[in-house]
Amino acid sequence: MDNNINPLESGVFEIPLILSPELEAERELLSSWIIKAQKELKAFACKFGWEGLMDKPFAKSAEIYDKKSDYDFRLKELCNVGQSVQLPKEYSAALEEDIFISVSPALYSENYPDGIEDDSFQKLITHEMAHRLHVRILKGDEDAMGPIWFFEGFALFAARQFINDPIDMKIKDMINIITNEERGSYRLYAKLFRNLLKTMSLTELVSQAGRPEFNIIRKLRG
Repeated sequence: MDNNINPLESGVFEIPLILSPELEAERELLSSWIIKAQKELKAFACKFGWEGLMDKPFAKSAEIYDKKSDYDFRLKELCNVGQSVQLPKEYSAALEEDIFISVSPALYSENYPDGIEDDSFQKLITHEMAHRLHVRILKGDEDAMGPIWFFEGFALFAARQFINDPIDMKIKDMINIITNEERGSYRLYAKLFRNLLKTMSLTELVSQAGRPEFNIIRKLRG
């Protein structure tokens, strides 16, 4: 374990936080959200028998920026892609190379108003860490995480995002989302994922999502 990462309790760590100077006044609050996000993910992992995968921190440091341009620059640097690549306005957080990075809570709400809900920024942190938990469940095989709608749905479910969304989703709507290979609405992914848990257990879905024979549409059609 990195010597700079102090365990606060089992599965929860004191992650060093780097901030834009303009965000220093929010350091205590932001640090508390990082801790609460880990506790939320730990509770989720314990519920499904994955608590043993919480023994190491998902991030060795966290960086939060008050300008989208600074965040974009850092993300492209971490992902080793050219700085000329344009990132969508709503791209607000990531966990790459053991570093959690995000825009500020205010900028997140401004650039992604569809994501505003209670504890939305804390849930954003949990979401990104949930992707890393998903990889650990699969023993490091990122290719087994399944299609976009599935691995984003997993993280949304783990972070309890949009749990009170009143969206009415029929089977045909679910199939349309599943068959669309383009990245879509996270609200729809969250609703779809919760609906799928009525047909299969989470552990079954996670174990099968990356397999060529995974055919959830057949199950939906009965």
